[in-house]
Amino acid sequence: MTTLSPLSSSLVQILRPPGQPLAAQPRDTPVADRPSSVVSLGNVASDTLSNTYSPRGQLPGQAPVLAWESDSHDTLSKAINTNFNALSIANRFKGLGESLMAQFAEGDTDISQSVRYAGADNAGELKLSQALLHSKADNLVSLNIKTASGKTITFSLSSQSDGLGVQATVDGGTLSDDELKAVGQLSSAFQAAVDGLTAVPPKLDLGGLTRFDSKILASVDLDAKLELANAQQQTLAFHADNQSRTTRMSGADGELSLAVDLKNAAILGEAQQQAKALESYLAQFDRVQERGNAKAPLMDMLKDAFSAMNSHYPQGGAAPEALTRSAADQRLLSGLADFKASIKQTREASNPMRPSEVDSFAYDVAQNTRVGGSSTLDRTVTQYQQSSLSASFHKDLTGARNPALGTTAESQNYLYVQVEDKASSSTHLGYKEGMLTHASVSQSASEDTRTQKYVMGKQVDETFVPRHASARHDYVALLEHAARESTKSRQALEESTLKEALTTMHAAVLLQEDPCALSR
Repeated sequence: MTTLSPLSSSLVQILRPPGQPLAAQPRDTPVADRPSSVVSLGNVASDTLSNTYSPRGQLPGQAPVLAWESDSHDTLSKAINTNFNALSIANRFKGLGESLMAQFAEGDTDISQSVRYAGADNAGELKLSQALLHSKADNLVSLNIKTASGKTITFSLSSQSDGLGVQATVDGGTLSDDELKAVGQLSSAFQAAVDGLTAVPPKLDLGGLTRFDSKILASVDLDAKLELANAQQQTLAFHADNQSRTTRMSGADGELSLAVDLKNAAILGEAQQQAKALESYLAQFDRVQERGNAKAPLMDMLKDAFSAMNSHYPQGGAAPEALTRSAADQRLLSGLADFKASIKQTREASNPMRPSEVDSFAYDVAQNTRVGGSSTLDRTVTQYQQSSLSASFHKDLTGARNPALGTTAESQNYLYVQVEDKASSSTHLGYKEGMLTHASVSQSASEDTRTQKYVMGKQVDETFVPRHASARHDYVALLEHAARESTKSRQALEESTLKEALTTMHAAVLLQEDPCALSR
């Protein structure tokens, strides 16, 4: 690996487009900051003088010259060379994350490569600009991995209009073969996350970054800052370890935040129970999107993140103490880890005639579980699930489409809708001296909808529709029956009638945001 030394003694690699002639230089021309080595990746390269070039890095009438940080001819450098002229950030980063991590996993654990327009920089300025490319570029994506032994590995991709670079570093010592292997296994997950972030519209493909061996790797962090159109930014901060997972994202459409608490592993259900709960929440998100007229890309990212962070919970640690005396009792819980999620859409004043009518969407949903008592014989378990939605939006008079609002009366035919929704589900389990004394679920849901109708710019109608419902169920008898049957046969809980009853009970535990469904 070639390194750059300070100022005029620096090694600078210049790559010139193929077939480009060079102006002849007199032998007595002063040489300032002359490159000591020149390389080409697949092109003919020539030794040149830095003062030959214009401030844009080219001879008069010729294409810009590229400067390489390292003279390596490896696969990664060739990929950078291929991607450099791409117009979109997605194509610039295409395959680079996976290639960087694959080369690292093969034992090349100190990687720093970049290419940029040389300009009229001297060697010292060029070295500084290459360093800034890795740390201050317009588009930066970094993956930080900490091992259980205390080492830190950092991978980064950087891009701006005049440069493209990658880096990989290790702090804290030499990695073992097992650590290198575990890091390498995340290469495709890193690339999938990068591809998702740079897609149009962006996606959150983070599931692969939660699938790591927690006995070898302690944590994984992904951070991104991307430049969007109109000088806007998209940022992401993702973290995963065996205690928690968090995602924070902001962009042109809005922002979202999601945190999952993995410390209380005893509340987790079996895989089928978790899958049912996840499916139920994703269906609720679809309904909330339609109810609040949310932008689909933003809600899709919430669903992507929620699925990723509530799947593949860490395995391999010591089994937690049993939460209840009977496995059937835990079906009164969702089966998911506790979480908190929020999403907020960027507010827009889409009606030039009435700027006070703002299009907005804000949604919060959470689960929190409290466990009391010293053992399964004397224990209380309370699980709360709750959500709230506040939204306002414009629709055409049919309520089917977003209207094209303008400054003429003819464009002012629309509905302005405001919604305020809340939902909750509360589960209580209680044991005294080994006996189940309490097992109930209380749920409530409310939807308030205000609709103002405008025709030719004049309000002609206003309606307010409230919907409220609540329900309470007691499951002590069902769970006592399940406990008795389980002592007779291991197959008892799979008997059709009992299994169906327990499945129905679990479905009734999950948060229900539709008052109509709750009242049935």
